[in-house]
Amino acid sequence: MVTTYFCPRCWHHETRPIATCPRCGHDLAAEDILTYEERLLSALSHPIREHRMIAIEILGRLRYQKAVPQIARIVETESDYFLVREGLKALMRIGGPDCDKILTSLSQHHHSPLIRVLAEEFLQKGEPCHSRSQ
Repeated sequence: MVTTYFCPRCWHHETRPIATCPRCGHDLAAEDILTYEERLLSALSHPIREHRMIAIEILGRLRYQKAVPQIARIVETESDYFLVREGLKALMRIGGPDCDKILTSLSQHHHSPLIRVLAEEFLQKGEPCHSRSQ
């Protein structure tokens, strides 16, 4: 099995390690200064769905507030049920004042009936998101 290396900016892939992306010119050495959380945020746009799901799950477990806008965008626009479900779980873990608003909006307006039902189930589970923040 060949290892695949991705540019975190344009997601160009190579089969060998590279210092500079041949497509966009991004300096991959500059990635070393990013925090773990910043790298996870970058992974939210990764072309491989499973990598996005893992990043969402970890950001939720870390309760990383800065991830809320990007995760909210994913759950509002994504059509993959399993990815959206992971995003909803992460939002519930992170908490904060926007979480209930996001879930309420999804339960009423998401284009997928499955997501509307899932968001409603999350809302009915009890404890509001804002009581879990901090």
